[in-house]
Amino acid sequence: MSEFIFSVLPAAVEFYDRQQHLKARLEGGYQTTAAGLFNTGQADALATETLIYRIEEVLESEGRIVSPGGIAICHDPLLGRVCGDFLAGETTITPAGVEVAFNRLSEQLSYAPLALTGLQTGTFCYFVFIREMIHHLQIAHLYYQP
Repeated sequence: MSEFIFSVLPAAVEFYDRQQHLKARLEGGYQTTAAGLFNTGQADALATETLIYRIEEVLESEGRIVSPGGIAICHDPLLGRVCGDFLAGETTITPAGVEVAFNRLSEQLSYAPLALTGLQTGTFCYFVFIREMIHHLQIAHLYYQP
């Protein structure tokens, strides 16, 4: 299995090999893709679907950049917050675990908007970004290493 390191930044996503050499940089990060969607301090189903669409556009902008079924490592502090807020503190993240958490969130959004503070908005957007990365890049396991 191939391994890579990534970082989801406010305005870009960067992918590195194990030796920390930059492999790819995609323009559009968690803040860029969320621009204008959550200004009211709430997340609803429509804004979340729009966010997913924008993230997909970023991830598909350069074609295949990592091998499917790979192992990803991330050191982003925001992923630590995602682990705590959405993934029960897990630092070894599987596609199934992310889907369970995302489906729970989607169900909640189908009933009522979710109130978000500034910090929660970033964490929410980062979580959706991670979910889309795992799905579109076919990541087998994601390890959060602070």
